[in-house]
Amino acid sequence: MIALATAMPAVVHAAPQIAETYEAAQPLLQDDGYILFAYAEDWDTYSKKVCDKLIASSAVQQAAGNAVFMRVPIPNILTDERKEADKARYGSLKIPDSNNYPALLLLTRQGRHYATITGPYMTKAMPKKVAGLIKEAMQAMRKQEALLAQSNSAEGVEKARLLGEAALIPGINPPEAPWKTINQIKKLDPKNETGYARRLIPPFDLSVEISTIEREKDTNKPHGWQEAIKRAEEYLKDPVYTNEQRQALLAVYIGILSRNKGLAAAAKIRELAHEITRLGPDTDLGKTVPTILRDWGLGVTLSEGWTPETTAVKEPVEIESIPSFSKAGTYTFTLVRDSGNHNGIVSAISLYDGDKLIAEDRHEGFVGPTKNQNNVYKLEVTTPPTNPHLFIQFNQKPKYYNSWGHIELTTP
Repeated sequence: MIALATAMPAVVHAAPQIAETYEAAQPLLQDDGYILFAYAEDWDTYSKKVCDKLIASSAVQQAAGNAVFMRVPIPNILTDERKEADKARYGSLKIPDSNNYPALLLLTRQGRHYATITGPYMTKAMPKKVAGLIKEAMQAMRKQEALLAQSNSAEGVEKARLLGEAALIPGINPPEAPWKTINQIKKLDPKNETGYARRLIPPFDLSVEISTIEREKDTNKPHGWQEAIKRAEEYLKDPVYTNEQRQALLAVYIGILSRNKGLAAAAKIRELAHEITRLGPDTDLGKTVPTILRDWGLGVTLSEGWTPETTAVKEPVEIESIPSFSKAGTYTFTLVRDSGNHNGIVSAISLYDGDKLIAEDRHEGFVGPTKNQNNVYKLEVTTPPTNPHLFIQFNQKPKYYNSWGHIELTTP
């Protein structure tokens, strides 16, 4: 066993091809292009140490294939002299910006920036994790390059499809600015058979389109927040849009509801927020969902009741987890104080069937630390609703009033 082990050759990784300048990199370049190790020069010495560790890592070297490594120090202040020095050093390479350093900037052999690797795996100098990200990005790049090569010999709708697929490869940048690809696809696919002319619209641009409808004042154009929601819902029903686009549409939809209906739309806001999570919890928008639910999706349930935040809202607040109201008769709601230094004041409880008001008890009642007054509300339901929505109207004056309570329901 010992002899066999000593006879087996050790795994040897080829040393990385490291170039200090663009000119030196040219004879070394192969299909895997460049990996630029960008770090903060002088103003963050740790980031340089991270890059040196990753360059020396066998895991990173193996994942990088035949890519050429280049160190890219980023100065704190870019002087004219430094610009000239960088121009001489990097030649025709355009060094991409990064939000954070250290960063790995991955470029194709032609110098096209297709991916940036930053984040905790970089800052914590975790070579195996970084190597995995490099491998994934390179695999995506090769797939993208293959689609682009196929598109060169294709025409019409087929060429549009290949360009669209290449632009939407996940995990890496599109080959060019989206609007350029969209314009090209529109010419190749005037009937939009592939759908890529819409799928390539940046999510932010879709948000702007919907928001513009909300703010539009031109009477000759559809405008208003209801019209904006209508357009957002139309787009959300269309299967052509990507998950990222859908998240952007859902986010702007939530914003419109919050601005125009407040907590009266809390139930719908929660529904839309959970859909954002389903589409991608780890995206930038997916990570905002807890904040959305905290600030805009705060509703009232019968058992959990109200809080100071809900009682301060001027609009009616929808009550969740309601009964089906499947029977005609009297439904009695009793306000019950749980805690707080002030009265919980209510002016109405209303039942709607869709948008139609079918029962309401409107009077001021309260529950407080020392006494309760008129704290029972009764709804006379003659025709059971098919789409019930129950609202409570608080009449709290100062926002600093604190009152917690719940609602007890007696059904017929």
